[in-house]
Amino acid sequence: MSFSHDVRNELARVMPEKECCRKAELSALLASGAIVIGSGEDGCNLRVRVENAATARKIFKMLKESYSLQSTVRIGNRRRFGKTKIYEVSTHFSADNLSILQELHLIEDNNNSKSQPSPHFTRKTCCKRSYLRGIFLSRGFVNRPENDYHLEIVFNDEKLATHVQKLLARFNIEARIFGRKSSLVLYVKESEKIGDFLRVVGANRALLEFENVRIIKSMRNTVNRQVNCETANLAKTIDASVRQIDLINRAMEKKGWKNLPPQLKELALIRVDYPDYTLKELGQLIDPPLSKPGVAYRMRRLEKMAEDIIGYS
Repeated sequence: MSFSHDVRNELARVMPEKECCRKAELSALLASGAIVIGSGEDGCNLRVRVENAATARKIFKMLKESYSLQSTVRIGNRRRFGKTKIYEVSTHFSADNLSILQELHLIEDNNNSKSQPSPHFTRKTCCKRSYLRGIFLSRGFVNRPENDYHLEIVFNDEKLATHVQKLLARFNIEARIFGRKSSLVLYVKESEKIGDFLRVVGANRALLEFENVRIIKSMRNTVNRQVNCETANLAKTIDASVRQIDLINRAMEKKGWKNLPPQLKELALIRVDYPDYTLKELGQLIDPPLSKPGVAYRMRRLEKMAEDIIGYS
């Protein structure tokens, strides 16, 4: 199962305790539904399609418990070869209970579908959380944290997408919107903000898994940077050592050791004997011990003398 599937399953089990939160989440869950309004006393049918069985069960349960409405669930296939199942929750609203759709702000008082989301259900912080949970359940996706960090919610209506973007901003979650074919995609890329979203909607178990993976990835990246840095420093040390020993050997073949000052002669001998040592380690072998800057200064003098000897010969 995908991480996104696990998040939906967890959120589908979260049932709001307050009535206002239940209505907010149900309104968000049904916002993607298609409403077919009949004539006269026919009422209307509401069809909501989701890709998760747990989400379909939650819609079915909330409609039954909150409004005593009986729905039907039909399972079909969306893609070729039957790889992705689609669950359609159909609910009939008679002319007597069309007020439920009006209460959920899904249709206008004149029974026309609403073209703009209502802020009615998102005034309280608790209701904002429930509304965002319902929106993610019906049309959201989050990538597995082992891969690239990515959370997205797909919309068919620009006003609803902008409304949700503003809701996320209330929780300091910055989201961007771009067009994809005939849809609008609201997305979050920052790992910290995705963790905040999971916390806001109540996906606590998924948040724990997400944070564990994020910590491991951060530690791995830190170790890799340290290893790369140490490797680079070691390569520099080896390159410098090879160059220094080559200069010393070539200079000594020309003039010998007699013209070198005692301090530089000592450093030259140690450098040749310990080719893989850093300047700091070479300083510890000198009597008395010398600091790294001191060794670097002497090494520059030694290299200059060696280059002069080789150049004059």
